[in-house]
Amino acid sequence: MKWSVLVAQYLQARRDLGYALTVDGKILEQFAAYAQSQNERMPMNVELVQQWARLAPSNSEIAIARRMSIVRAFSKYLHSVYPDSVVVPVNLVGHTHRRLPPFIFSQRQVKACLEAASNLLPCYGIRPLTIRTMLGLLVSSGLRPGEAIRLKQNDIDIEKGTLTIQQSKNWHRRIVPLDSSTVISLKKYYDVRELFEPLKHSDGLLLMDSGEALTIEAADHAFKIIRKCTNLDCKVNGRYPRLYDFRHTFVCRRIQAWYEAGLDVNAFMPKLSHYLGHKRIENTYWYINATPELMKLAASRFEEYCAQGDQL
Repeated sequence: MKWSVLVAQYLQARRDLGYALTVDGKILEQFAAYAQSQNERMPMNVELVQQWARLAPSNSEIAIARRMSIVRAFSKYLHSVYPDSVVVPVNLVGHTHRRLPPFIFSQRQVKACLEAASNLLPCYGIRPLTIRTMLGLLVSSGLRPGEAIRLKQNDIDIEKGTLTIQQSKNWHRRIVPLDSSTVISLKKYYDVRELFEPLKHSDGLLLMDSGEALTIEAADHAFKIIRKCTNLDCKVNGRYPRLYDFRHTFVCRRIQAWYEAGLDVNAFMPKLSHYLGHKRIENTYWYINATPELMKLAASRFEEYCAQGDQL
């Protein structure tokens, strides 16, 4: 039986149980194509799996381990159907996850990115303003990039100053209050959009000059250009600054502002967690990075706490 057929059967069985397996499915289809190109037949050949895993484009240990992990799950299914087929040993998988420290943008760098977005091509098109508006949303509200590009016109309430996130990662629907300056920027974006006839009839919020909605691929491509224009086109902690890092930056700057205002940060964390769309507060702590500003403020707060203890 062809590997592509076996993979299709496995994916169908898992999806019938409610698993999407979008990424896993693509990776397994790549494995099936490779196995067939090598004229490999059942049962599963562990050495072939390792050989294919090492062909991961990034060639990183994590990418290789993830490939091994995905095929291991597939191999367990094959073993249940064909007992003679071996299961990929777990000791060959390796670590599939690692937290790389995010890039935290300074205010100067944020300003530079916004200015660079305004200078994108075409000069007289909507694309520069679309990318700048998207960046402004990420900076001011901490949205996930995917949430921003999926926004529809009806998701924005200019009068109330809120936006509605539909089908986010953890919630069916959540309301996100916006800063007044963000609302003004969105209103300006609407006004400019009305000047472009092809864009008037689209229900998407962030649009390209073709009238189609902004995609994550187009947003990432634009940000690569912005990185080059702002001297951010270099790896930090093993990777380039990403659009997702604006979400990390939002969390760090919000906590920093609470410290500077003398507020009880721990009391505000549940509110921040809900605002970001997290169901578990520990997911919010994942976004915090030990910036010099935060560490200095936290140390100062701790010194005050110790001083109060000495007085008692």
